[in-house]
Amino acid sequence: MSDGGRKKQAKTAKTKKPGKNSVSLVEKAYQQIKRMMFLNEVVAGQRLRYQDIAQKLEMSQTPVILALTRLENEGLVRSEAHKGFYLPEADREDCKELYEMRNLIETFLVRKTAKKITEDQLNKLQELMEKTASIKGESYTRERLWGDAQLHLMLASFSDHQVSALFLRQVFDRLYLMYRPERLGLERMLEATHEHKELLQALRQHDGDKAGQIMQAHIRRGQRHILDGLEREVQFRNSFAPWG
Repeated sequence: MSDGGRKKQAKTAKTKKPGKNSVSLVEKAYQQIKRMMFLNEVVAGQRLRYQDIAQKLEMSQTPVILALTRLENEGLVRSEAHKGFYLPEADREDCKELYEMRNLIETFLVRKTAKKITEDQLNKLQELMEKTASIKGESYTRERLWGDAQLHLMLASFSDHQVSALFLRQVFDRLYLMYRPERLGLERMLEATHEHKELLQALRQHDGDKAGQIMQAHIRRGQRHILDGLEREVQFRNSFAPWG
């Protein structure tokens, strides 16, 4: 083969787009790693060895590395030279900023949704709300927390603002994957159930201003409970003494 032919072949290989199988494997790895994070199978500070994850998921290392890179771009994992990927510790200031973003996006969306929501959509919300409220426990369980997230994301989807709803999903990823439900107690679970009912009533009345006010108060209370939980953990770590 001539030099020109070799150069052309090399250029074609570099610009060749990944096939459907490669893309689907990256997506599978991405979703599975997020699942591991949500189920607390990996903990803050833990190194995410792509070799081990690839073996666990029974796939090659390349889609796992690409999935971890995608998670890093989304702020869910971090990496350092010579150390690789790891799950970062929950940060109080990051938490505040995420809740501020959530407040801006959700309040905007719920006001829009209240004016145009249909009876069928209201019934879907009520059904999911009742299903989520039926999940009982002494504190927030991961199943209950996930149900709450689905409820908020369903409501956002009814606004037909696809870009805002996508941003909100990314905020929820950060909040629900990095901030464990163990930081919330029974008090917050009961509060959230009551606030969801108030929100549904405002939506049935197509009252955008009231729905927005309820959503803002709901998010502020959730933020307070999470920050209080983080503070308790810091105090425990600072005061903990090993067996003497």
